[in-house]
Amino acid sequence: MIKKKFIRLVRNGKQLLRIKVKETPLRYNTSKGEVDILIDSAAKNKCFDVACLQTEKGRVFCGKPINSASWHGYYDERENPIKLPVIHFKHNHDKIYSSRHRGVVQQENIFLFPICSVYLPSQFDTSDLTEVQEREEDIIIEMDDRSNVRVDFFILPKGVTVDEFVSNISLSVTYFMSDITIFNKSLRGEFRPLPVKRNEDIEFLSMQVGEWDMLVRIMYTEKTYEPDLCGRYSLLFHDPNETIDMLLDRTIGFPNEDGSVEYVSMKERYSSEINKLKL
Repeated sequence: MIKKKFIRLVRNGKQLLRIKVKETPLRYNTSKGEVDILIDSAAKNKCFDVACLQTEKGRVFCGKPINSASWHGYYDERENPIKLPVIHFKHNHDKIYSSRHRGVVQQENIFLFPICSVYLPSQFDTSDLTEVQEREEDIIIEMDDRSNVRVDFFILPKGVTVDEFVSNISLSVTYFMSDITIFNKSLRGEFRPLPVKRNEDIEFLSMQVGEWDMLVRIMYTEKTYEPDLCGRYSLLFHDPNETIDMLLDRTIGFPNEDGSVEYVSMKERYSSEINKLKL
């Protein structure tokens, strides 16, 4: 069976975005981190209207044209000092802006790591884009133009499926209830409901790309909590530093059979559940 390598967002047969997921190259001699994620815009001559990175102090915007980006989640151990993981914003493969971070996808922390969100306007001009030629290595996600849309991408460590994670780990409920603000340190991980009015305006898709399972969350909405990005062709990388702490450093209530509510530490609950998924 041919493994899927790419996710393509498509509207009316035209590619709006492409994401590739691949193994960290062996030449980096790394024991920490396992995945690279490459993002290409609709076409080489189609740049994002906005490209930015969420940090604990707010969003950092790239002030130059960007038509591709790469998220590298590994420590480069070839040199001393060891180089941290990095996010690159690019234009025609030239690095325009880079940001080092500490985010890695690996078995030490099994959760759906938030990589990025892509914002697509309802009025997206595809006239100068070529038709997508679907291949066996592609996962095609068809988008419609009923409204503006935001697509969130989350990834699990190798060998863990979305079904396993959702079935065994209580914190998985956050991905179906809470917006990306829960990972935003500048908002102190504030819980806000998903910005959709109707159930039919949201889709949750699970898929395997390469060796990794991903959750793709699609929301058709005219209003998000990022008004400067919504309705524009935008790319937002989520803060990759201590990401899981944003979920675990809180108390959550679970209903008992008698109708009462038990309040427990999310970290303690996670610690007791995660051993079921350790490989």
